[in-house]
Amino acid sequence: MNMIRYLGAILLAVLLTACGGGGGSPGATTGGGGDSSTGGGTQTTTVGSLSIDVVSGAGVSTNSISAVEIAQARVLLKDGKGAPVPGVVVTFSEVGGPLLAFAPLSATALTDSGGAATIEVRAASTSGVGATTVAASSAIAGTTLTAQKAIAISSAPSTGTPVDPQTLANALNFLDVNPADRSIVLAGSGGSGRSESATLRFRVVDTNNTPVKGVRVAFTAAPANDVTLNIPTATSDAEGVVVTTVSSKTVATAVVIRAAVAKPNGTTITSQSDQLLVTTGVSTQAGFDLSATKYNLNNQITGDSSDITVRIVDRNGNPVADGVPVVFTSDYGRVGSSSRGGCTTVNGQCLVTFMVQDPRPADGVPTSVTGSTRLADGTAISSVIQLQLSSPGLYDLFTASTGGTAITALNLGSSCKAGVSFFVGTPAGSPATAGTTIGVTAITSGVTASVKTGSPIADQLSRPARRTLASIEVDVSAITGATACDPAGAGTQTATVEVKFTSGTITKTLPLNVTYRSS
Repeated sequence: MNMIRYLGAILLAVLLTACGGGGGSPGATTGGGGDSSTGGGTQTTTVGSLSIDVVSGAGVSTNSISAVEIAQARVLLKDGKGAPVPGVVVTFSEVGGPLLAFAPLSATALTDSGGAATIEVRAASTSGVGATTVAASSAIAGTTLTAQKAIAISSAPSTGTPVDPQTLANALNFLDVNPADRSIVLAGSGGSGRSESATLRFRVVDTNNTPVKGVRVAFTAAPANDVTLNIPTATSDAEGVVVTTVSSKTVATAVVIRAAVAKPNGTTITSQSDQLLVTTGVSTQAGFDLSATKYNLNNQITGDSSDITVRIVDRNGNPVADGVPVVFTSDYGRVGSSSRGGCTTVNGQCLVTFMVQDPRPADGVPTSVTGSTRLADGTAISSVIQLQLSSPGLYDLFTASTGGTAITALNLGSSCKAGVSFFVGTPAGSPATAGTTIGVTAITSGVTASVKTGSPIADQLSRPARRTLASIEVDVSAITGATACDPAGAGTQTATVEVKFTSGTITKTLPLNVTYRSS
């Protein structure tokens, strides 16, 4: 009997199988995707299901979190029979960012006994707003399950009812000004690289330092009448940023831009910019200055040079803005370069190089170098600087700085040792080249001589040109014999010294007789 029952059971099982009873196809997907309106996304297979939801800091399911809110991403993992799956790793990620940050940084969590895994999620920065997607994945029996949920990151927590942005505003932060050097030029002085207006930005934030959109901000300038405030009011954008601009007038000043938010409760939030300088006007004739690194050059050395610098200030004494072109001309030698005969100012100044070459001036004739520029209204301003080009071959000793006569002999009078002064230059009155050295050598035995002052010859700017003062000391007291020096003697003797001028590679030697008393 038992055997008959056993065979009957087997036959019944075979018949049931043939009729298709007992379940569906393993591994077929019956559901998937995400639905933010129902709290999250779910993927379901015969091996299990994975669902995800985002929970706000208040503990409710949400589609939006604020930029400073700490929310949670939660998943629920179940097997094919709907039972929770504990002890399985779930990995979280972002699709479409980066706007989010996860804690822990590994962005992983282990399902608990109820099949749930939770991780903290928040905005990556307080100013980062927009839409993104939170995703989770896990594996069961070799099959990877995934789920996603789209969320928005807003500048303020969603309350479900409209909120006046003026109420949310808590502070105004000054951001920056353009130009970055916080300086603009006076009206009418603009041009390449010179701005007559500035752009200033502020940011409106709430109590969480999160940007607030749609806040009305009013601006004022202090002092009010020295600049033009182009945008007196503005509304903050999605980044909480408001912008205003100011333009200069004709007054040099320092100005501050103040921003204010009026709140519904009657209070006012205020802030102010860094100090903005309004300065640097147009060039003035009185403020157009030329100078040289060397005023006395060697007319015999081609290429001897001097840097000519122009410095320009406006009527307030401030350097003019960068980019003012200055043209240079010279009646002798060369000035400037082959690419340009002038320069363009940086911080109110620029330079060109003057070099000695043909044509060269005659002795005593100054070389005039002229620098000039033109204002926007066509007015030309200029200045002239004079250089002296002298020839060492003409150098001599003279009794005066201008005019006078050449010195060929020195008289020590009743002294055996004396200092003698003279002027060094050319017959036409030009000074010796800057840096010229003076040497003196005794030719007569027993005589000593040395230069006391004036070597090397200093550069000088003088109008009209003047020769350079120098002095030497001659000592004949060591001469012996019949020609020995005797301050009380009635006789006279003559010794010889040699004065040598050296300018660059050029030298000139002058013999000089020295007369003294002897017995």
